[in-house]
Amino acid sequence: MSEPMNQDRLTALRSLSSLQPLLPVEQSVAAVEAVGGVAAAGFLELLRMRSLVMRRLAPFQEHHPEVRACMAAMRPKADSIRHMHAVLGENLARLDRIGRDAGIELFGGKGLGARATYADASVRDFSDLDIFVRTRADATRLVHALRDGFGYQYLDRELPWFKYDPEEELLYGQFPLVAPDGDTDLLNVDIHFGDYSVRYSSRLGLTPTLPDRGPGLHTVPVEENLACVVNNAAGDFFVTAKDTNDLLMALSQPELDIERLALRLKQAGLDAFFGFICAELKASSVLTPEQQERFDRLPAVAGLEPSPRPDRPDWELRCLATVVHTFAAHEGQGRTAALRTSMDAYDYYRGPLVLSLAGADSAPAPVIGLNPWSCVRLVPVPFARRLLDGAPVPADRADGRSAPERRTAIAGDPDVERVDLPEGTFVRIADEVFVATVWYELSPDVIAGAERESAALA
Repeated sequence: MSEPMNQDRLTALRSLSSLQPLLPVEQSVAAVEAVGGVAAAGFLELLRMRSLVMRRLAPFQEHHPEVRACMAAMRPKADSIRHMHAVLGENLARLDRIGRDAGIELFGGKGLGARATYADASVRDFSDLDIFVRTRADATRLVHALRDGFGYQYLDRELPWFKYDPEEELLYGQFPLVAPDGDTDLLNVDIHFGDYSVRYSSRLGLTPTLPDRGPGLHTVPVEENLACVVNNAAGDFFVTAKDTNDLLMALSQPELDIERLALRLKQAGLDAFFGFICAELKASSVLTPEQQERFDRLPAVAGLEPSPRPDRPDWELRCLATVVHTFAAHEGQGRTAALRTSMDAYDYYRGPLVLSLAGADSAPAPVIGLNPWSCVRLVPVPFARRLLDGAPVPADRADGRSAPERRTAIAGDPDVERVDLPEGTFVRIADEVFVATVWYELSPDVIAGAERESAALA
């Protein structure tokens, strides 16, 4: 019978996933045997170092049935990741070529930035390619190159989005793209532009730090890239072994600028969560003297955020941490304003939002505000149209007049135009139209308006 996964066994499994494990692998194998192969695999998969774990467990599988069960459960995804590593080079070369041909600077970040610090990058899991570009216009050109040239598609479970910072007149956001169905040699690409959003309403300040390198594919600097890794973990509110290993490998770089990293984390309010990553690193890994010296200079910041669970992500803790982070980020504007924005964060994060169709008796949609805390989701017209489930698209009014609309350029960019109808908003970006939503509820009338706009642009 399997035994509970207590802290000692969690630590042993985290050690198994560390590049420089604190515990002997035999102790980790004993933990797999104790908790059961399937349960161990479930936790190890959360840690996102499958390739490394499979290699370490392989010598023990013959004589340990629970190790065999663990490896069998992990094998499908591990095999997929092995193939992704095999085709990574050609995908990076393609992106570099697109950037050079289009005159766009592309910066590989998160996994693409971290892998440059690994002696053997094949041990690090990744799920897609995170690419940062400076502007929305660069992002749109890259989206068109990948969609028109290689069949990439939007992802219905992770919609494109943008936010707007009026103080800097900065539009920033993300276009996630997936490879066409059945093509396993093309890797999914997440295109980030303008800046990297931090939790509900903050920014990392990434774009001004990117060096001028000219068209083509480059790498985000190590300090900012590690801050991106921390931000991603803080958003999920769970520390993976991939996160601690990325920190470990950054600490291996003699050129790592500790002060620059600390400033980036502090400006984004990520220094408290970074402390949780540091604690997990020390609990699972052995550091070299050089790594330890740099580790000791990292900022030690105590915050009010709750600690993440050691065994799995937790939605309620994620919500609470986001509310605390939001209040701290806005406290300088006064406690009343900070409380109001943090309660907005609670409303947004307290449960998963699902794209749905507004009913005929629904209240009018609130006007979408453009600010750092309103994440404007962009629903491609075909996705929105599917919500109608075969129902006819509402036509213009019976009296022959269309519903009144108001058109406004966003961030002064004529290629990014919002169109406000009484029932909601759609957005035109260059030659493409999206239904806009913050709370994931779409009006049939707005879908109809977006379809007409899209047809006129075709």
